[in-house]
Amino acid sequence: MKQDFRMTYPLWNMAFILILAVMAVGFTSSFVNVTKTDSSLSIETQAVEGFLLFAALIAYLVLITIYLIALQAYNRKNPGKKISPFSMRPPEYMEQDEGMTFITRKAVQKVYTFITWILPFFALIVMLFPIPRLFIVWGILAVAFGQNLIYYMEMRRHLKEAAE
Repeated sequence: MKQDFRMTYPLWNMAFILILAVMAVGFTSSFVNVTKTDSSLSIETQAVEGFLLFAALIAYLVLITIYLIALQAYNRKNPGKKISPFSMRPPEYMEQDEGMTFITRKAVQKVYTFITWILPFFALIVMLFPIPRLFIVWGILAVAFGQNLIYYMEMRRHLKEAAE
């Protein structure tokens, strides 16, 4: 179970999220002005922004290529448990038996609890304070990173207990 691609899927998501966070610097900083209704961080080091955006884009393309190769290899080895890269249902749901269904449910409950608390808190902070657009994007990405981290840690903990 440790080598199951579905177990490492949240790690792939977290890697993509980190690259998107770097890309956000290039996308949000150089095209933004401060107005009465919108405040945003504006950094005037456009060469650095361009380099970060270009490097992050290259890293993203390399990572997506590696991901698709790994996904194809998993699908070849497991024809009965194929994963589509465009599925609406997250592939990390492991429900092949009652035990895995229970473990998946526990992990999803923790993620749901996290989302239930963090989203209203984040919305309140954004409404009360003039936060730059870049920080809002980073906040959204941090929530996505957090949910994947919680899910991965919970699944790993339960699978480690089951192995012992």
